Amino acid sequence: MAVSRLPDSLDTVAARLAGQAGSLTGWSKVCVVKGTFLKGSAQERTGATADAVKTYTSILPWLSAQTAESAQFRMWTESLLGRLCQLSDQSEGSNFIGPSDALQTFRAFDKFSEGSGRSTGSVTADHAKSRRLAWKSYYDTLSTIIHRDLPYEAGLVQATTEKSGEQDRTALRLQQRAELKRVETIYENLLIKETHFPKASENNREIEVWVESVISNWRVLCGASWTDSDLGEGGKEGIGRSVIDILYRAATKTFHSTQILRYLFIVHASLAEFDLAFKAFDSYIEIVTRGKDRAEQEGKTDEGVDDDSTVLRTSAEAIRLLCRFGCRKEAEKAVEIGRNLEKWLNHYEDTKPATGASEVPAKRAIVEPTALAIAYCAIGIAHAHWAQFTFDADARAGIQAKAIHLLRKSLSPSFEDPGNVDALYALAVVLAETRDIVGAIKAAKRALSSATKTQAAYSTDGVLSSGSATEFGRERKLIPLWHLLALLLTSRSEYTAAEKACEAAFAQFGDPTILFGTDAGSVRSEHLKEASGHNGSTPGVVDRMGNFEKTGILQIKMTQLALIEVTDGAIAAVDGCDELLALYGRLFGSPAAEKVKLDVPATLAPPQTSTGTTKGGIFRGRGSIRSQKDTSARSSAVGLTAPAIQVTDEKSAPQANGHHHHLPHLIHHHGHEDEQPNVTRSSSKLRKRSTSLGQRSVTGARQPAEVPPRPEHASDGTAAQGIAPRPLSSASSPGKSVESSETPLRPIAHNLPHASPPQGHEDQPPRQDTRLPAPLPDTNYIPPDPRFSKLQDRRQKVSLLVDIWIFTAGLYARAQAFEDARDAVAEALKLVETFENELSLEFSTAKALADKGWGGGKSVEELWADAYNARGELLVARSLKHEARTDFERALLHFPDHPQAIVGLSNVLLDIYTQDIPMEPIKPTEITPLSPMQTAPSPGTATEPEPKKHHLTSHIPSAENQLSPPELSRLAARDRAFGLLSTLTKLGAGWDYSEAWYALARAYEESGQIEKAKEVLWWCVELEDTHPVRNWRSVALGGIVL
Repeated sequence: MAVSRLPDSLDTVAARLAGQAGSLTGWSKVCVVKGTFLKGSAQERTGATADAVKTYTSILPWLSAQTAESAQFRMWTESLLGRLCQLSDQSEGSNFIGPSDALQTFRAFDKFSEGSGRSTGSVTADHAKSRRLAWKSYYDTLSTIIHRDLPYEAGLVQATTEKSGEQDRTALRLQQRAELKRVETIYENLLIKETHFPKASENNREIEVWVESVISNWRVLCGASWTDSDLGEGGKEGIGRSVIDILYRAATKTFHSTQILRYLFIVHASLAEFDLAFKAFDSYIEIVTRGKDRAEQEGKTDEGVDDDSTVLRTSAEAIRLLCRFGCRKEAEKAVEIGRNLEKWLNHYEDTKPATGASEVPAKRAIVEPTALAIAYCAIGIAHAHWAQFTFDADARAGIQAKAIHLLRKSLSPSFEDPGNVDALYALAVVLAETRDIVGAIKAAKRALSSATKTQAAYSTDGVLSSGSATEFGRERKLIPLWHLLALLLTSRSEYTAAEKACEAAFAQFGDPTILFGTDAGSVRSEHLKEASGHNGSTPGVVDRMGNFEKTGILQIKMTQLALIEVTDGAIAAVDGCDELLALYGRLFGSPAAEKVKLDVPATLAPPQTSTGTTKGGIFRGRGSIRSQKDTSARSSAVGLTAPAIQVTDEKSAPQANGHHHHLPHLIHHHGHEDEQPNVTRSSSKLRKRSTSLGQRSVTGARQPAEVPPRPEHASDGTAAQGIAPRPLSSASSPGKSVESSETPLRPIAHNLPHASPPQGHEDQPPRQDTRLPAPLPDTNYIPPDPRFSKLQDRRQKVSLLVDIWIFTAGLYARAQAFEDARDAVAEALKLVETFENELSLEFSTAKALADKGWGGGKSVEELWADAYNARGELLVARSLKHEARTDFERALLHFPDHPQAIVGLSNVLLDIYTQDIPMEPIKPTEITPLSPMQTAPSPGTATEPEPKKHHLTSHIPSAENQLSPPELSRLAARDRAFGLLSTLTKLGAGWDYSEAWYALARAYEESGQIEKAKEVLWWCVELEDTHPVRNWRSVALGGIVL
């Protein structure tokens, strides 16, 4: 009756009445709106929803010209617009109105609400819910437009300007993000205000749906299709922190929500806040366990607890994070989580009905086969990772065998995921470590085959989603597998095939410009010479990669040089060092520029000397080391940082790297500080490379800003650049010193967060997203790295660059180019010293220098050990073994378990025992070492011992055993070498290190234990038969985890 009696177009009636009477009274306006609402409601009740939408929409032009005059008018208008908003919700698949018209409706509702105020006084619960659902429909529609990448029409018409298409797109997305954020804030405020805390037996379904929507948007906005410049101030990190706040506020309206705890774990981990992430995970597991036990006792399912498949995937994600980004302590936790998963899986298998059983227990939940595959794979990865850390040498083989069994079980066809690339990669690595080269090659080739192209990838939440495929995602994921295959082939001396495998890792992208892009005027590796004719710059796939992926590319380059050395000699391999360093500059930018940025706190701290500043860039373009790094600058830097190092937790220090820490930095200066006055730069290839790299201007290495949690409007974020003045690098401004650019000191700024400008500037290439993967994403989805802190990101890059310089120094030394090798080691030492100074400004304890933290990279102590060991090996190559012994000793003072330093020192000690070299340098004044250095105290006296006649086995002088002090010193040298090597070969870093075993065999032989020596030598033969050209762990920074 209402449909037939009421006019078809009440806005026309209102216009006619206004024309007759001049203007409508307030009550007449109320009647117009009320009549429209009643007719539309009647049409909905009769099933004519499309006609109802037309009825509601017909009055919008008339309403836009009205003002909220009375409470009745506001109430009926809000009811009408609210109902139209719900019918316009695009997330529900509305066929009655398009996205553009829906946005106009929502904006009209927003405008009316803003004009009449958010609150209309006391409202009923139904009215409040209707208003809240209208805002939720607005938010869901904006979310759908973002998810489906539908056309978006900005609410404000902008004046046409001469902007490129990319700039227009960025400006449009800034408005889109701002509108989404505004609606998100309004709806959340209403939801939190109007929702009550539930009873223990109840769930707040609307809160859970809201959280799901927020996380869904977080995944898209922080995905590969959106950049930091599209998101305004704070970029993706700002969105992540805003989501964290929303989750904590939502938790105040829920009771033990496993969903919110799971998402807190995911988002905290994406921001590299692993401690908070695993606190959330521990709470999640505790609540889930209690809920499952309670449901099993009561015989019914608890709907408020995640299902078994989701729990398995979440636990597997926790293991992945621990093994990929953690250290020894995290490896232990991963094994513990794996044991809990095993108990659950064993219980599941025990309660599994027999084949052909007609009944399934009602309390038994159905677990997806793919979730079981993920669980078994994660447990296998945890055991394989723990095998690299355990001190129990006898148990290592059993741990590895169990890991192989579990990984193969996860690839069983019964679990519907036999081609999982991550499981195949982990299996190939463990098989390679256990010297099953044939099996490892089969696993690697199986992963590289086309059979894995259609396999789905799974993630942590257990929610099926189409996700968004990462461009060249499969090719990027296969880069470590090609590298692993190349190393496997080298273990069988198939060097030509290995070279082809390395090339295939790059060739799978097609044109080199696809992978590396074009960058006119910059140094370019051989892979980009084909693109040298292009003008302008275009980003490549590497610009969307994280540090872990970029490190993998550099590791392949280093393997290629190692192959060239094997096939063509060290001299030919040396020629490729230019390309290696240029590739680092292309991937990570200028180290000098990054170093200067991190040196800003040094100028803000209270100086201990008149200079009070640290040095300039890492790479120098001209001049000598003496001129660029004078003694006064060095002494001021050392004086600035050394007093700040204190021991606050000596008992916990060994936990940082698994051994007792000797704290050498408290009592001595680093050796390279004494050597620098004698080290000058010659016109060598090394100096030319430093010049070319130092002059590069790559701005994409800026780090994410520390931003406020709730950005309310779109902005380019340039205001954040005013945090502190940043000096220019010596490479970009050769005529100005770093010190001259920082004249005023601002002590208060030293207490501010060390934040860099937010992403989003036009002079920066977009950085790859650093979020966890969407649940069940596309097979070509690449899980991005977490967004690490500026200092931790710097640690990763410094560790990699130190490895590159040491690798380069080794090539030069084997090519007899000792001067260039010396310069390369000097660069590594300068890098470590600079990073130590930066770290000392951030932390005031010695423990910080021995702790490498989350996310790969090495501790400062381990970096010192690497650099000193490299210099010691160079001295050994120059037959300066006594000087080399001093550097090996220093390396072990910093990192007592350093494998190469232990082997190098042990060989020198055994040479002293066998009298191949004297106990002390004969004429130290006539020896020209790399640099003047303090020699470590040598055991015994300086008298030259007599030739050895027989094996010395007794240590204690007695009437029956008259040994001279020189003989005792030689015995002590031999026994010390034996002790060091015996311990090393039991550790995870040395159990398969053939050089250590060979030195141990020599120690056995010199001790007269010939049978032991034979046994160890046979083990060396077995290791060498399957030894690759480089270590297995050089394949990927994440180790077992792809």
